[in-house]
Amino acid sequence: MLSAMKIWMKYLMGVILGTALALAVPLDDTAFRGVLGVLFDLSIRIGRYALIPLVLFSVPVAVFEQNEDKEFWRSLGRTLLVLIAAVAAMSLIGVLVAAAVHPARIPLVADAVSAGKAPDVKDLLFAVFPDSPFSVLVSGGSLLPTYFLSILLGLAFSHDRAATKPVVQLFDSLSRVFYQINSFFVEFLGVLIITTTARNVLELRSAAGAEVYRPLLVTVGAETLVVTFVVIPAVLWFFGGRKNPYRVLYGLFAPSLAALASGDLYFCLGSLMKHDKESLGVRRRANAIDLPLAAIFGRAGTALVTSTAFIVVLSSYSNLGVSPGSLLWIVIFAPLASLLVGTSPDKGAMAALMALCALYGKGFENGFLIAAPVALPLVAMGAFLDALWAGTASVLLARRSSLAHEKEARFFI
Repeated sequence: MLSAMKIWMKYLMGVILGTALALAVPLDDTAFRGVLGVLFDLSIRIGRYALIPLVLFSVPVAVFEQNEDKEFWRSLGRTLLVLIAAVAAMSLIGVLVAAAVHPARIPLVADAVSAGKAPDVKDLLFAVFPDSPFSVLVSGGSLLPTYFLSILLGLAFSHDRAATKPVVQLFDSLSRVFYQINSFFVEFLGVLIITTTARNVLELRSAAGAEVYRPLLVTVGAETLVVTFVVIPAVLWFFGGRKNPYRVLYGLFAPSLAALASGDLYFCLGSLMKHDKESLGVRRRANAIDLPLAAIFGRAGTALVTSTAFIVVLSSYSNLGVSPGSLLWIVIFAPLASLLVGTSPDKGAMAALMALCALYGKGFENGFLIAAPVALPLVAMGAFLDALWAGTASVLLARRSSLAHEKEARFFI
């Protein structure tokens, strides 16, 4: 019976069971919370298990195929333009909403200490060029080094076709093998979601001073709903050939739900690649390139959450509110902070908020700690929109390149 269920149903059951488990456990049960923390980390690792090899063997083949058709550089430029434009647009929406709504100020945290180092450009460059290119095989912390190496391999395959043909065939075979391995973990993800949901809901219950964060959470939650059901469908309608946009949203519901339940975009990326192909009909030569790139540099949902949260945090330091000059600064630098999150896939909006506070300076470097008690829901909503937008962008770009085979919703996995 379970094997015949749609994947989104399995994921939804996991969310419901995980929520029920978290609500049934006393907050002071430290032993259970310790075990749950270990299970959460293990679940994230299992969810990511096939991702690095899948990207490593699929991207070079997709690059090679596109390069053979003289389409790679044009396609890559178009994808980057769409992703970065979306990040900038979402940052602007977050700024405008926060400036218009004026969520209540949050009391300052007097006894907080730094929670870690903010991602910066140096981290990004070091991720692209690790000590050895082979280190990408043993580190799943970031897709960026794997993706960059994969692009180089794909381009190298076109240099001497006679010499590289056996390697291309090997990579093509391994890509298909790891796609099947990934498919197994995608089906199993519903069980893992029980643990990730339970841990996140339990941590949210125990968040200190949750009531003072309610205006911020309501604002970000409202933004998430509007973007999900209005903004993204409108983009799909106007730029996707005037087709029913909610069919695409339905096809992306399962991976987006996995992102929401875990707060980790890489946890759901394997599911996103499977649904993008088998439900929405996007061919490998398109989604193998576009989806990992969106997970690295296309974090539009994270940009939205970060810009809104930063205005609330900044206004909490002053009774005078946020000046027009500061709003303009946020519009410019919030997209940059979101682009730096490529080295912190599991921290999402909080990593971007840390980076934005560090860029702002003026003694405000640890300002992000004000929002630390509600980091989980902020990160989760950002990851949800990140996954939804990544799949949406992949569909739009594939339609433009005639690399999407449309399917009826009843045949979705």
